[in-house]
Amino acid sequence: MQKTGVISPPRRSNLFPFLASLFGFESLALITILATYGLIVLGGAVRATDSGTACPDWPLCHGQVLPQWDGHVLVEYSHRVVASIVGVLIFVTAIWAWRRNPTAPIVPGAALLSIVLLVVQVLVGAATVDTETNASVVALHLSIALSLLATLIVLALGATRTNSDTSAALPVLPIIVGLGAFALVISGAYVSQEGAGLAYPDWPLFNGKLVSAGGRLADLHYAHRLLAAGLGVLMLALAAATWRREKRRAVLVAVAVAVAIYIAQVFVGAANIWLTLATPLRVLHLALASALWAVLAFTSAWSYLTPDNKERAV
Repeated sequence: MQKTGVISPPRRSNLFPFLASLFGFESLALITILATYGLIVLGGAVRATDSGTACPDWPLCHGQVLPQWDGHVLVEYSHRVVASIVGVLIFVTAIWAWRRNPTAPIVPGAALLSIVLLVVQVLVGAATVDTETNASVVALHLSIALSLLATLIVLALGATRTNSDTSAALPVLPIIVGLGAFALVISGAYVSQEGAGLAYPDWPLFNGKLVSAGGRLADLHYAHRLLAAGLGVLMLALAAATWRREKRRAVLVAVAVAVAIYIAQVFVGAANIWLTLATPLRVLHLALASALWAVLAFTSAWSYLTPDNKERAV
């Protein structure tokens, strides 16, 4: 008599069996996203402490693999070391996500994009050193880093959501608000690198007026504050629309967090003026701005990949 039994489903091939034995893909994806965010903040510390030119060559530092670790070199070289580690994490996460869920509509494209952005980011990082931290190159470097962070968030959600649906309409308002936050962060980096952070010594006015007095640095500073005000209007619109129509808990919480971060960001921006660009506040300003971008990227990705009628099935 033949024995009957339960037929086990075939095991998925795993490209990283050792890593899989330590933790799952979800843990790796979260670590990679947090590490990428931390690297962006560390890059802000490099700029805030004027350490960007402490190592005048690349990939070495003063022609050495391990340079003398004085103050500015320590900050800049730490950024390079952490960037190397994060680069490995991003590469492994992208390959693992693709191997884990190669048929998901969004995963292969997001995995490929993350690797492409990583390569471009390395090259632009080298150009940042070669151009002695030119403001436009620094802004480009940050824009790629933020794009990479958002891509990793989309990749992680696409690879882990078993009920993802890409047939739904794009969440237009969250995407617009996210793009507004992106523009604000990049303009802030450009203002900082150009030395326009204290073009106006008061806040919220501009030398006691509502309009710019003119001049390149003054206009740059003025434009950044206008972008911040415009983003505030968009945040209000997003909060109101979410409160009226949204039923997905994750989106409700994410929008509430985004509003709280934006409010904190406004006051930290004001404190930067009042305290004449104190270094910790400059770093915190970028940290909050990058966190706001990440939360809005999550909001957009979750809204797109998880329609209303599917969240409860998760």
